[in-house]
Amino acid sequence: MPITLPRNSARTTDPLLGGDPYDIQVRELMTPGVVTIAEDASLARVYGAIAAHGVHAVLVLGIQTGRPLGWVTARGLLAWMDSDHALVSARDAITEPVRTIEPTATARDAIRELSQPGTTHLLVARSEHALPEGVVSSLNLMSLVRSS
Repeated sequence: MPITLPRNSARTTDPLLGGDPYDIQVRELMTPGVVTIAEDASLARVYGAIAAHGVHAVLVLGIQTGRPLGWVTARGLLAWMDSDHALVSARDAITEPVRTIEPTATARDAIRELSQPGTTHLLVARSEHALPEGVVSSLNLMSLVRSS
């Protein structure tokens, strides 16, 4: 079951007007859309989806419910490199549970959640039952760091 993270409602500055950049909303930082794959897809298809879309993870969906089951990450796939990619399913290769963050949550909220062990991607959605709007990962947060 996906975990929905609450939004931080205490915003005192506007990052677009020179305020704290960590108060910017996740919807401004996320990668729109989500690369998904059915739970019964082969690992060959998972590798293909990751390579074709240039992403670090794909979201595995249940074939009966269409609900997110978890993430297969590129790093997690390293353990499957020597296996028969036609015989292993995407469901078997899930390495990370789904965690959901609201699009109005702040970058600070995302940083806190992405700092948790075993969390590399957050599904951006208004609730765990809503259609996802995108994904946020540590790479999305790098734009907040200003060079000196």
